[in-house]
Amino acid sequence: MSVWDDPEIREGGAFVKFENVGDTVSGTVTAVRSHRFDDGKVAPQILLTTDDGEERTVTAGQVRLKAALAEKRPEAGDHLTVTFTQNEKRAGGKTLKHFEVTVRRNGTAVAAPAPAVEPAPITAGPSAVGELVKPAAVDQALWDVLGPEQKAKVVAAAAA
Repeated sequence: MSVWDDPEIREGGAFVKFENVGDTVSGTVTAVRSHRFDDGKVAPQILLTTDDGEERTVTAGQVRLKAALAEKRPEAGDHLTVTFTQNEKRAGGKTLKHFEVTVRRNGTAVAAPAPAVEPAPITAGPSAVGELVKPAAVDQALWDVLGPEQKAKVVAAAAA
């Protein structure tokens, strides 16, 4: 492989914007890399060749998209479809975008992970090793993508 084929150097084509419910992109993943935003946050960035032959880039900055991609774990060579399914209104005029992500590996759909055994209720606060513990009312997929400072704020709010 030439240095010019390195996904960290290569341009990935036009960025995909999910502005309207129903917006969809489908194609073959050519590379998966990390993208660091100016504020230091990191998100997956997927380069793909669409079913129409265009090179496009999907940056998973939205929390629900990041979580859905982390669950399906697409890799180079996989066929990926991402659809913007819902724009949920939140307090303070904010919105939370929801996505449906499907991945096919070698023509086979990626199954969702087996459901976890229902854990005992989790209380907010630090664990024995000093890590923050997810409050029971917080969605696990959302918790998984929060940074340490955001988790601390959620735990503090749950304890209040």
